[in-house]
Amino acid sequence: MRLTVGLAIFEDIAAGVLDDEAAIKAALERAIEAGGFTLYDLRLVRFSPQGITGAAIVGESHLTIHTWPEERKLFVDVASCGDPAGVDRALDAIEKALPGARMSEVEVRTLGHSPP
Repeated sequence: MRLTVGLAIFEDIAAGVLDDEAAIKAALERAIEAGGFTLYDLRLVRFSPQGITGAAIVGESHLTIHTWPEERKLFVDVASCGDPAGVDRALDAIEKALPGARMSEVEVRTLGHSPP
């Protein structure tokens, strides 16, 4: 089993974008497409007074997003047992999908090993 996990924090995103369900859904969909993932389900949950969490279950594992509009920040978790480069492509797609987004922290790791 081999799993590549990418964790990232994005900053400098307008609060209105981070509290816009359509924008967050579109960012997740672009990440899924860019990563070459197979989508099974995508859900968004809105928080009060603000913030959105989105989760996509994909054939290769998952992608999640949590927004903090009041801080203009976004946290992303991408996990894939497929092509490790798909994780990087997904993170890049999220950055491009959200105006002003700047990836301030990122860690990508491959866990486990490939079968013999």
